[in-house]
Amino acid sequence: MYISENVINDVVDIIVNTRDFCGNEKEAAIDRFFDHGIVGCDAARGYKVANYRANARWNDCKKAAGVNPKYIF
Repeated sequence: MYISENVINDVVDIIVNTRDFCGNEKEAAIDRFFDHGIVGCDAARGYKVANYRANARWNDCKKAAGVNPKYIF
């Protein structure tokens, strides 16, 4: 199943916001995929893509905040 960039970006936002508030980011992401009608293996595959992109965005935020580079992966 094809998952649009808009949906992936929506889920990236959910993951980053959930991290900010120390919530269960995977559960929040899967719930958001469900809202878009994406379930099961497709949601799991989409989560991997969105999580990878969320990590990149999260690292950019840490760099901008002046976090020591040894804590940025």
